[in-house]
Formats: sequence, structure tokens, C-alpha cells
Amino acid sequence: MKRLRKNLRVSWTEKKTNEWVLNKAGVKRELLDTVKAMKLAYYGRTTRKQGSCLEKEIMQGTMPGARRRGRPRMAWIDNIIIIIIIINRFV
Repeated sequence: MKRLRKNLRVSWTEKKTNEWVLNKAGVKRELLDTVKAMKLAYYGRTTRKQGSCLEKEIMQGTMPGARRRGRPRMAWIDNIIIIIIIINRFV
């Protein structure tokens, strides 16, 4: 946001809101899109790790043992797969 304000030559003392600055710059920023991008980046960074670290095993759901009874909960990897499918549908 600082960079946009500097490019538009808007001082912080002018009491302009962040929405005003974004509209003036023509930038569309969605919170959900930002969260999805960060989640995919974290997934990619974790899956590239060498060896079998605990974080990678938990994320991929390869933990040993039996699962709980009942309906399986939505896993983190399922959410990542859904995000990738949605992105590929609009590309």
C-alpha cells in the first residue's frame, strides 16, 4: 500500500482510505484470492522439501494408523485440490 500511495503521490496525512487508493490505482484486491495464493505457495514449498519431514507427511495425509470412525473430515489436501481445479477451470 505504501508503494501505491507513493506512486500516486498521496501523503498519509491526506486521510485517504486504502479503498480510495486502490480504486485510484485501478487495482483489484480480493482477500480470498490472496489467501488461496498464499496457501498454494505454502503447499508447493512444503512438497518440495527433501526426505520425509513430519510437516510434509501430515499435509499429504500419509500418517500411519487407522482413521477415525464416521464421515472423513475435509482434509487440507482436498482443499488444495479444489482450489487447483477452480483455477484450471477459469484459465
